[in-house]
Amino acid sequence: MGNLPFILPACDRPATVRLEVFSNTSEGLPGSLDASVYTCEQHADPATDAIEGTNRTAHRLRMAPDVQRSCGHVYLFPTGQLAGHPAWCDLDDCGRRLEHRSAVAHVETGRPEPVIVDVALVQAVSEGAAPALSLTVVDGRRTPVPASERVLLSTGEATALVYRVRQLVDAARGGRR
Repeated sequence: MGNLPFILPACDRPATVRLEVFSNTSEGLPGSLDASVYTCEQHADPATDAIEGTNRTAHRLRMAPDVQRSCGHVYLFPTGQLAGHPAWCDLDDCGRRLEHRSAVAHVETGRPEPVIVDVALVQAVSEGAAPALSLTVVDGRRTPVPASERVLLSTGEATALVYRVRQLVDAARGGRR
């Protein structure tokens, strides 16, 4: 696996050790379970050193007797940080859509509205892309076909928008201006 941030020793011998690889949180505690690395006994310590040299934690476990892997085999968990998905990604066909997407949050007021508003985080699958806020609005008042628009805002713009919307809603309710 050429996209790993560490280089693992490997040979053709059967693996006898499984290393669970965790990304560390900012507090230095184990975070997401990113991968299982399989090694022979001889390569377990060098693999652990390589993994832990990238600010990750490796937990050594015995191999289950019915699991057959070669030394150097890596399984990336799709929800882990090494799989290339942001932690908030819904993991639903990112390659086809060419973007990672969070679960869609439907803006609900508790009563029927003529305009449907959905928000989600999105990020292009290309390397170095920044996350953005996707705001999709469907105007059901337009007939015969409702009009739909999608706007992408940087996270900075989204943060500023939240602040401005709060100010406007407060003003509409007779509060601060």
